Amino acid sequence: MFGTKFMSGFALLISLLNFLIAEELVLEGKVRDANTHRDIPGVNVYIRELNIGAVTNTFGHFRFTVANPDPEMLVTFQHVAYDTLELMLEEVLMRNILDLQERVIAAPEVLVVGTRDHLDIYKDLPQTISVIDARMFDLRGYTDAGDLLKTDHSIQVDEYLSGKKTVSIRGGSPDEVLVLYNGIRMNSSLDNIYDISLIDLSDIQRLEVVKGSNSALYGPQAFSGVINVAPRAQQDYSIRVQQRIGSYKTNDQGLHLFKKAGQFYGGYSFQKGSSEREFSAEPPGERLLKNASEYHTASAAYHFSETASGAPATSLRFLYLRSDMDYQNQRDEENLFTSNQMLTARFDGDAGKVKNLGFSAAYQWSEENQHLRFYIPPLDSGFLTRAIEDRSWHFNANKTFELKYTKFLLGYQFQRSQLDFGDQRTTFSSLLLGSESAELGRTHHGLFSVAKMAAPAHAGFIHSLGFDVSFRYDLVNDRQINSQPPVVDASFVRDPNELVFDNSWQEGTIKFSTSLVGSNGHYAFKGFLNMGNNVKFPSLLQQISTRELLSSAATQPDLQPERNHSLEIGVDLTREVRNPSGLLGWQISGNFFRNAYDNKFVTYFLPGTPIAVYDNVRNASINGFETKSALFLFQKRMTMELGASRYYFSDRSAFPFKFDRKFIFNVMLDQSGYSLQFHVFKEGEQIARLRNRNGGFSEVRVPGFTNMDLHFGKAFRINQVKLILNASLRNLLDDDFELEGLPLRERQYYLTLGLQY
Repeated sequence: MFGTKFMSGFALLISLLNFLIAEELVLEGKVRDANTHRDIPGVNVYIRELNIGAVTNTFGHFRFTVANPDPEMLVTFQHVAYDTLELMLEEVLMRNILDLQERVIAAPEVLVVGTRDHLDIYKDLPQTISVIDARMFDLRGYTDAGDLLKTDHSIQVDEYLSGKKTVSIRGGSPDEVLVLYNGIRMNSSLDNIYDISLIDLSDIQRLEVVKGSNSALYGPQAFSGVINVAPRAQQDYSIRVQQRIGSYKTNDQGLHLFKKAGQFYGGYSFQKGSSEREFSAEPPGERLLKNASEYHTASAAYHFSETASGAPATSLRFLYLRSDMDYQNQRDEENLFTSNQMLTARFDGDAGKVKNLGFSAAYQWSEENQHLRFYIPPLDSGFLTRAIEDRSWHFNANKTFELKYTKFLLGYQFQRSQLDFGDQRTTFSSLLLGSESAELGRTHHGLFSVAKMAAPAHAGFIHSLGFDVSFRYDLVNDRQINSQPPVVDASFVRDPNELVFDNSWQEGTIKFSTSLVGSNGHYAFKGFLNMGNNVKFPSLLQQISTRELLSSAATQPDLQPERNHSLEIGVDLTREVRNPSGLLGWQISGNFFRNAYDNKFVTYFLPGTPIAVYDNVRNASINGFETKSALFLFQKRMTMELGASRYYFSDRSAFPFKFDRKFIFNVMLDQSGYSLQFHVFKEGEQIARLRNRNGGFSEVRVPGFTNMDLHFGKAFRINQVKLILNASLRNLLDDDFELEGLPLRERQYYLTLGLQY
């Protein structure tokens, strides 16, 4: 003890001597969150009386030179989301790491310069937005993005036997949610669905979830919401390896590389995983369900200019993604292989004197091979072999114009897709029931504009009053490039010519919004009201499936665009208390929305195969209430959240397999870099109807359930080496619900160990 005090005193003495003899010194250090120990970029560090300072970079590091230092000079650490910290210069010199306390209500943005990382969605109308920061999944052991997103009270994640996971928002369908990677579309051109389990959480900055159908930026595919995956611009490692083990013989490995050279940034990630599951009625270790996956990500970026914190101001980024998934169902003799690849380029920033430009281009290609059993009475069972190839180009350009109180965004989007489709059905008696192929194409042009006016208010508490309007025009053309008439039993397909189609649609949509923003330092308020209409065009898969699988002309769906008329009201109130007893503040938000649909598409699955067919409901609607509240305790070391959603359907069958209510309760603890989350959730019953081959329906009910998860994480740093440990326990109540003989809600565990340098 005496030795420690002596060394501290000696170091302080040396520092004071340096002040006496030095004309200048270098001030440097790292700024981090006091609870989570995560680095804080964009902190203004300055000495006011000398008018000098710096801004912390992506890793929270700052460095600048102080001329004529005085040990009693005050050094200020200032960030919009944290309490301001002031220390004497001599104290800063004694500490390598400075901890800042996070606020409940953010300070005015003018206190910090060049640090805000604005979301693209803020260019659109005010909407309900949920931003899940990297710290929510870095240390909490989520197996994939699906597990993370289902902790939201308005999101439903469906898991298929193949391991595929899809996301629904506010009672919508998976093909109504647009998934973006850094603003570039990921959904398949075939069915507008993306497997959310394919997202690698390792190197992303945040997930941005937009709820509702009032977006103009993202087009008609975003019929009920958007999920944007925002990758990190920089990494805090050169190499990282990780290993995950867990239930179902889960075995996942990952390798991640990153290199910075001047203003050039390059990275590569590789992940490979496998798992095995047993059906409850099969002998142990036999006739298994096996999944294997492999992911590759390669990125290269050049920052022409950067903000003071090191974030890109004008940049060009290239990205290559590849994901392969192999599914084997040994019990049912089914196999599924999918391969998805995408190459993208994106430019953001200024080009000479032209400011606020955005360009992106992407080429996406995918292959899917299915080998499935089916049963068609009165014939015997057989196999369906299906091959699908999808090729698509995407292009986006936009320009923002800014005036005193008004921003105007103008943009253009283009998509060209080509689908090669072929399948063959053979019975066990070797009778050929169907052999069909088609080459289909789609071109899609979209123009959009958003005008936003934020007028300053003079009422004290109210800071600004906003009025926004957006307009979008879409032109879609579908065509059949060539086809081979099916060679089939006449009793199976009505008319070979029904496979031929040529469609053209033109639609315009307009939306309005008004908003209020206010704050007095203790309370903060946000509120908005928006209304408008949206349109969704039939996917290529819907057009194929409806023609080849339905048996009666009377049941043919209306292959015209689906329309939605929407209204939403949202409010958010935050209070900062700073009670000595431990309460730092609270937050409560609420939303009411109504969606009224015309010609709504409904998906049904034929018994015995995963092939979907489609029907229409002429008129349907959903009304919904959503609320979320949070308490921030003990200097925000503890956060307690309660979320609830309640939906009222005009017809439950028009919203198949969608719950009508969901409740969540979260307790999150962050202390000295340790992270713990306790998650309790309750989902309501789901009801749907399956279409039989004779044209009838059978009702299916999935019971509601309650369960809880526990996530824990800790990062240890030894010099330049960082060790990351995650543990995740899911479904602690061990629900015995099964789907087709496969337990889906049983207790599971996962352990992840990461090492980076």
